[in-house]
Amino acid sequence: MENWLIWLIVTALLIIIELFTLLVATFCLAVGCLFAMVVSLLGMGIEMQLVSLIVGTIVAFVAFAPAVRRWQKKREGIDGTEAVSNMDALKGRKVEVIERIPEYGLGRVRVDGDRWQARCVDGTEVPVGTRVRIVDYDSIILEVEKL
Repeated sequence: MENWLIWLIVTALLIIIELFTLLVATFCLAVGCLFAMVVSLLGMGIEMQLVSLIVGTIVAFVAFAPAVRRWQKKREGIDGTEAVSNMDALKGRKVEVIERIPEYGLGRVRVDGDRWQARCVDGTEVPVGTRVRIVDYDSIILEVEKL
């Protein structure tokens, strides 16, 4: 089997491992394997292929490390915890009731222009125009408390 084909197979395996583990190191090794494959296709010996593997891996680490750091910082919140998204991002928001929430019933609140069903966590009635805080959710129904 040709060396370039071995390098290509190893690259493919490393990329598959990267997709499952999200380790940047495996991606950088895959880039190094691509360097080695190119050197092999140019007809150079195994020594040059190994040198290009090392050089390619180092170049990948240097090139991708800042991008990975930026991506990781975006995923973290201001206080260092993981940033919330989707429904969890609604928790803590202060919103206005636009349709009365009856005792132990459902009403509606407006969040960023969207109308959401809501219920009061303590089961009390909440009139229209009252400011409430979103404390949790149950499926697509927001659970709110009076401010």
